[in-house]
Amino acid sequence: MARPTGLHAIEPLRLPKDNQMNSMKNGAHVAAVITVALLGVPDVASSEVTPQHANVHPDNTIDILDLLQIVGSMHEYCECPEDVNGDGQVNVTDIRQVIMFWGQTVDPIEPETDDGASEIPDVDQHAETVYAGPDPVLLDGIYYDALSRNRNRAELGIELEQGWRTRAHNREYGIDVLPYAYGGGVDYNADMTYSATDLQRFEDWLDEHVPNGYTGPVVLDMEGEWWVRMSNATESEMAEIIDFYIQGLEYAEALRPNAKFGYWGLPKKHMTVDHYTGPSMARLLQASGAIFPDTYETNPGRDDSTRLKKHVERCIELVRGEVPVYTQMFPRHRNAETRQWCYYFDEDEFLRDQARASLDARWVDARGRTHRVAGIAVWDYYNYVRLYHDDWHDLSNREISTLWNEIDARHVELYGALRRLVSEYAVAGDAVADGAKPAVRELPARPKRFAQRRPAQKLQKTQSVKRTVRTTSSSGRGTRGKTR
Repeated sequence: MARPTGLHAIEPLRLPKDNQMNSMKNGAHVAAVITVALLGVPDVASSEVTPQHANVHPDNTIDILDLLQIVGSMHEYCECPEDVNGDGQVNVTDIRQVIMFWGQTVDPIEPETDDGASEIPDVDQHAETVYAGPDPVLLDGIYYDALSRNRNRAELGIELEQGWRTRAHNREYGIDVLPYAYGGGVDYNADMTYSATDLQRFEDWLDEHVPNGYTGPVVLDMEGEWWVRMSNATESEMAEIIDFYIQGLEYAEALRPNAKFGYWGLPKKHMTVDHYTGPSMARLLQASGAIFPDTYETNPGRDDSTRLKKHVERCIELVRGEVPVYTQMFPRHRNAETRQWCYYFDEDEFLRDQARASLDARWVDARGRTHRVAGIAVWDYYNYVRLYHDDWHDLSNREISTLWNEIDARHVELYGALRRLVSEYAVAGDAVADGAKPAVRELPARPKRFAQRRPAQKLQKTQSVKRTVRTTSSSGRGTRGKTR
């Protein structure tokens, strides 16, 4: 996420080599206390944070390694171990939590037994499992450059057939496209107001990508100023944000009443932890046609499956199992020094932490019906190749195709593994409750990009959104939003 104005810019910390870290440990406590003293933070730990939360580095002792990992992510907006108190931002408060548990030994987290997210009254525990929906599906959420609003990017992606292997593989195996309305969804330029231009551009996008009669999910990607603000919003501020988001949902649903619209990444991961005390997102989630929580993580080599499974289960619970949940997965993690998303997780780790954790998530309602995710999707971004190559404009089309083909081959392999994994979760002979939601339908082939736009003629008929002028700033675009 981009940092809001008013925060001091801090150079990213270069973490020491292992031998340097070892030499620092003797004076670590003193250095840490001095750090907190200089920052003027009172040394009081939050009662909602435990030593398990403060054990940021994947070992069993709270020490300098935990402190350095937090400082290296200072002022990042993330839902990650470095955000010890789960408020959505890595800051001096998280340093304070580590200091207060300094030197403690933390027992390893034992795997949790999957005993359901709620009690089942008067139900035979040995009875056949009754699922409240169809088997989970696998969706293609990759951001191909052909989908970009940038004409040059889109045309080059089409010309060089970017991702053609993955798209062919997914068509062959019935893995449907998950439509993403980037940049703000209905608020087309993410400026916190619904203008007539926004509404018309969104309607044009729907006409190109989502046919009438489509019954599947559609992601509205709204990551503007309020995406940052909602992490620390008061009750009244959250109510205003939710009102605005629901207005966008209502407008989208008026245009495609059978589609299942919802917002990317909500609820945020820090909103589903046990010690979260902020305003609830439930009203927005329950008003959505579908929700799209993410399982993004930046902890290579660490088992995050339990944490992310609990997040997905809580999401299902927040919508009472009545709104389909489509988990959004991301196969990349950051370079610790540059903070760029330039590395891929080991495939087994990705499948364990994000895919299987999502598919294992369960919530049982009061009638004894078991709710699972409706589907899982992979999101990845070809444009990272351009962003991370300073010589991009000097590359030939053949060199660009070579770089893209490496990503394409990785995606084919990943989707093959995911397809086999999802098949393991087909309930087959198990009972499925009545009222199961229909499976995602295949989108027709997209028309040629940048064809002549038809005149704006339906705006007055379909407009159902109250357009209210909002205050905004030039900052606040999310990392994903500003690059899309």
